[in-house]
Amino acid sequence: MSKPLQVGSEIYNYPTQGENPGWGEEATGWAEAVTDALTAVQGPNDILLTSATLTNNQSSLADIPGFSFDTSQVQGIEATYFVVRTFDSGATVVTESGTLKGNYNGSDFIITVDAAGDSGVSLNITNAGQVQYTSTDLTDHVSSIIRFRAKTIDQP
Repeated sequence: MSKPLQVGSEIYNYPTQGENPGWGEEATGWAEAVTDALTAVQGPNDILLTSATLTNNQSSLADIPGFSFDTSQVQGIEATYFVVRTFDSGATVVTESGTLKGNYNGSDFIITVDAAGDSGVSLNITNAGQVQYTSTDLTDHVSSIIRFRAKTIDQP
């Protein structure tokens, strides 16, 4: 007896163990539908939640480790980030959350940053797809951390 499995609005009668042969079409259909659905959840160039340490008083652009995109494959990005900067012997914290959206036209990355809060960190991206930052000088700085994740739209 088969088991009905639903992916989106489609129902597949997936075979149970010991069922007679002849069910390959249903099993293949289900596997293809699940693969397509999972592609919408995580693409090959997406970035899962990642953290990186930032330097205080970074006056020239510096790379954020792990926050880059392969421009030979990626055309569009939407990244969310959260910055926490601790200072004053750990007693004071400033935070910022935001979204970095961008597209790559084959030679230039064009981005917009929409942020809530002001941590004193500014983001930029190189035409090679590397996200970079600068930061202000916080007196009695203890630590600065950025957490980020990104969804990409890849070239067809």
